[in-house]
Amino acid sequence: MTEKTKLQPLGSTAGLGLEFDEADYLRFDPCEGDEGEITCRTVKLVRARKEHACFMGAGHYGDGHTIKPGDLYRNETALVDGDFWGQYRVCVPCMNKWLHEIHGDEDDA
Repeated sequence: MTEKTKLQPLGSTAGLGLEFDEADYLRFDPCEGDEGEITCRTVKLVRARKEHACFMGAGHYGDGHTIKPGDLYRNETALVDGDFWGQYRVCVPCMNKWLHEIHGDEDDA
């Protein structure tokens, strides 16, 4: 993450399905390693007001699942290569799976 990234903590996370520290979810980056200049990046955990496609459901896990109203998810927006505003949303269960994988405890997921 660049120093210009804005991380916005949620506050109380009790009962929201988070299995790791909130900071782990804010650092989570499914696009890590992709090339491109990322600026004006904002990352936050929010509750869905309407249904959204989960970025991991469309890509990594590929089952096409969605984030339902009321679900907590990670929302990221950024300016990519100086000319394209990108946004993606990832649900907490996908982030939990990914965090278990990188911590080497995928049997617990």
